[in-house]
Amino acid sequence: MMTKKPEEPQQPTLYTPSEVANFFRVDPKTVTRWARTGTLNPVMLPSGHRRYHADEIHRLLNAGTPVPADELPEPEPSLRARSLLHSVIRDYFDGDPAAVVRFLRTS
Repeated sequence: MMTKKPEEPQQPTLYTPSEVANFFRVDPKTVTRWARTGTLNPVMLPSGHRRYHADEIHRLLNAGTPVPADELPEPEPSLRARSLLHSVIRDYFDGDPAAVVRFLRTS
């Protein structure tokens, strides 16, 4: 009697930044920028290189239809942006984030 060999889980297809750039007909640096701004969700390899899930790329390319806003990932501020924001709050609002909100509501 033959025993069935368990199926190995299928690995997702991942694209390099250059491959993604070719799909969208943009410069690879644009793909990197999209990753930094949260437009694309890269997988970071242990080597530090980015790869992109094929299903996400194909979904974005599919029929040229825009991705609904509620399906887009929330952009996460960069460390530099956070640092700048914290220094503005510290220097101009005496470290009080609520003062920033009050200021923005009255502006």
